[in-house]
Amino acid sequence: MSTAKGIDHITLLVENLDAAEHLFTTILGFETIWSAKNVGTEQSCMDTVVVQRGAAKIALIQGRDKVVKSQITEFIERYGQGVQHVAIEVDDIEALCAEWEAKGVRFSGPLKEGRDGFGPLKQRFTYPLFPGSGVFLELTQREQAGEQSKTFVRETVEALYKDIERDQIQGVRQTIIDYDRLLAEGRRFRRAS
Repeated sequence: MSTAKGIDHITLLVENLDAAEHLFTTILGFETIWSAKNVGTEQSCMDTVVVQRGAAKIALIQGRDKVVKSQITEFIERYGQGVQHVAIEVDDIEALCAEWEAKGVRFSGPLKEGRDGFGPLKQRFTYPLFPGSGVFLELTQREQAGEQSKTFVRETVEALYKDIERDQIQGVRQTIIDYDRLLAEGRRFRRAS
C-alpha cells in the first residue's frame, strides 16, 4: 500500500503572475525555484512560477489565451483566483493510482514522467473533487532509486496541461468519482450541520 508523504505543493491561479510573484518573494519571503513561460499548446497556454519557503512550495499560474481561452482563464472566470489543485507526495504513485482506480477514482489522463536536474518525477491529476468545484488533486512521486526531484519538469507540466485542455475543448465535466452512481446505489451522505 502506498503512503502519502505530505503536501508536495499547492497551485494558485492568478490574473497577474508578476504581482503574485512579487507578493510571495518580496513581501512573504519565498524564493523562486522554477519558472516556465508559454507552457501548453497552440490552442492556449500558461506561465508559471514556483516559489518555496522552507518545505512549503506554491505554484503560481497565469493563463495565456490564444486560439481558445486558456483553461486557467476559464477557471478564474468560473471560480475566482485561488487554489486549483493540491499535490500530495506519495512513495508509490502507480500503486496508489491502481488502488484508487479500483475504488472508482477517475484521472484526467495517464501518469506523466520526467526528470529535473536532481532526479525523476512522476505526476498525475484527478478530476475535480466535488460537483460544481474546479479543485482537484495531483499525485506526485519525487523519490525513486535513491534519487529525488526537487523542482518541476516542463514536459510533464505541459502534458498535464494538455489533458485538461483536451477536456476543456471537448466540454468534459467530470468529478473524481461518479457521485450519481453512488447515490443510485443507495449510499447516503450526511451534510454537515
